[in-house]
Amino acid sequence: MVGDPVLLRDIMVKDFHIFPNRRPLSSGDPIMDWNVSSVTGEDWKRIRTIITPTFSTGKIKRMMGIFKECSETVIQNFKKTTENGEPVELKRIFGAFTMDVIASSAFSTKLDSHNDPENEFVQMATMIFRPKVNWRVLLYFLFPNFVKFMGISIFPPNGTNFFRDVTLNIIAQRRKTELTVNELVAQCIIFFLAGYDTTASTLSFVIYNLALHEDIQEKVHNELVGALEGTHGELTYEALQSMKYLDNVISETLRLYPPAVRTEREAASEYKLGETGITIPKGMILTIPIYAMHRDPKFFRNPGTFDPDRFNQDEKSKREQYAFMPFGAGPRNCVAMRFALMEIKVCLAHILANYKISKCPKTKVPMEFLKGQGTLQPKEIFVSLESRKDNPIVK
Repeated sequence: MVGDPVLLRDIMVKDFHIFPNRRPLSSGDPIMDWNVSSVTGEDWKRIRTIITPTFSTGKIKRMMGIFKECSETVIQNFKKTTENGEPVELKRIFGAFTMDVIASSAFSTKLDSHNDPENEFVQMATMIFRPKVNWRVLLYFLFPNFVKFMGISIFPPNGTNFFRDVTLNIIAQRRKTELTVNELVAQCIIFFLAGYDTTASTLSFVIYNLALHEDIQEKVHNELVGALEGTHGELTYEALQSMKYLDNVISETLRLYPPAVRTEREAASEYKLGETGITIPKGMILTIPIYAMHRDPKFFRNPGTFDPDRFNQDEKSKREQYAFMPFGAGPRNCVAMRFALMEIKVCLAHILANYKISKCPKTKVPMEFLKGQGTLQPKEIFVSLESRKDNPIVK
C-alpha cells in the first residue's frame, strides 16, 4: 500500500509501463471481461483510444441540453416532494437523475425514472445490478444507440435479424473501429455501472455539505447569480466553467467523500520503490488508499473540516498533485471525468437557483454509510428545501 504522492506520481505516470493494469479480475462473462476497466495490454490501449473522443469538449457541450432537461425534472420532483413541507431524500432522486442522463445521452431514450419506475428501459437497466445478467437480452435495448453515442455507425435493430446485421456491419467496419460486438456492449455496460451510482452519491454528498454550511451555500449561489447575469440567464458551458468556487465545493466534497475509496495497480516487473529500499516483486498488487490520503493531515490541514478554499489555486500550488485523486490519475484515470463533473455542475446550478438547503431532524450528522459496497455510498440523506425568492432565471 503506497500513500506517498511523490511515489505515486512515478507509479501512475512516469513508470506507467511498470504498472499499466489494475488487479486482474475475471468474471467469466465473455462480455463484461472486455470493459475498459478490466482489459489489459494492447487491448486496453486500443479500446481506451477509441472511447476517449466520446468525452471530448465538443460532445460534452452538445450534451448540455440533456443535462439541463434532466435537471429540470429533478426540480419538478423536488417540488412534488416538498409540497407538504416534507424533507427530501436525496439519493433516490439523484439516482433517477443519473439514470435519466445516461438513458438520454448514451441510449437516446427519454425517461422520468423517478415517476415511471416501470418503464421498460428502467426495468432492463436495473438488471445490470443483479447477480446473474443476460447480457444478450440487454444488448437489444442498450447497444444500438450507445454505439452511435461513441461515434460508430451501425445498422438499426431489425427484428430477428438484429444480431446478424450488427455482426456483419461490425465486420465491415472493424478496420476502422477495431471493436468487436462484445467489446462494444462491455463499454455500454461499464458506462452505466460507473456513471450511475457514483454521480448520484457525489450529488448527495455536495447537497449534504451545503445544508451543513449555509454560508458556503450562499457564496455558491451568489457566484451562480453573477455567472447568469453575464449570459442573460442562460446556463452555458462557459458560464459553468467560470464558476471556480463551485469547482472548489465539488472538489472538497470529493476529498471528504470520494466514491472510489481506493484504487489498485499490478506490477508488470520488479520495481524499486523510490528511495525506500523496498522492492516490489513482479505480480504484486499495489493499493492506493484514496480515502485515507484525502483525510491525511500531512496533506490537508484540519482534514475533517469542509473548506472549499483549500482548492484555491494558491493552496493547490502548495500541495502535492497526487494527494488528491478522486478520479484516479495517469493514463488509467476515469475516462468520463469531465462528463460527470459537468453533469454534476448543471444539476447543482438548477438546485441552487431554486432552493435554499438546510438540515432537518432527519439529517444525520455525522453521515452514515452502507457497508461492503466497494464504493462509498451514503445511507439515506434527508435535507429540507425552501423555495428561493431571489431565484435567478435559468434557461
